[in-house]
Amino acid sequence: MTAPEPLCLFLSRADAERFRPAAGGHLVSISDGPEDLAVIDETEWESVSYHHFIDAGFDEETIALYGTNFERTFRDYLLMPKADALRDRLNALAQQRAFVVINCQAGRSRSAAAAAYLRDRHGYRLEKPTPDANMCVVRMLSRDASMMAAYREATRQTEPAQAPGGFLSAIKSMLSRL
Repeated sequence: MTAPEPLCLFLSRADAERFRPAAGGHLVSISDGPEDLAVIDETEWESVSYHHFIDAGFDEETIALYGTNFERTFRDYLLMPKADALRDRLNALAQQRAFVVINCQAGRSRSAAAAAYLRDRHGYRLEKPTPDANMCVVRMLSRDASMMAAYREATRQTEPAQAPGGFLSAIKSMLSRL
């Protein structure tokens, strides 16, 4: 006999604040920033984790357009460090086959994307479809190959070009252009 599929619910912030889990429930709460947390009674949950990124997205074209300024310009989005932390949390819960509740502001986009990741990667059962899932979040959590290649290209460190002949030659060159 096979084990039942684990369950993941995705809810709005207001619904998550009212929700009372059965024993062993784990909450993953997504908000725009640390000043915008859902008001959660953490004693009701086995565990609670908070993740902060805005409900917006980017694609390969946007990454290329901003190039080396991409991370600075999009710092409030789900960039790699934030995606890694959320993915690690979801993977750890999935390894336990835990009951997971994920919330975001409206319960339709960011939380649906994280729930879709659990469904697609770990076989979780969802009680409703995810038509409004934020595809940027899905792709970042799934480490979409095309997105990751564009991200690596934009964020790789390049060695600064050194003027031929060293520092004094660079100074002379700059002064000659005046």
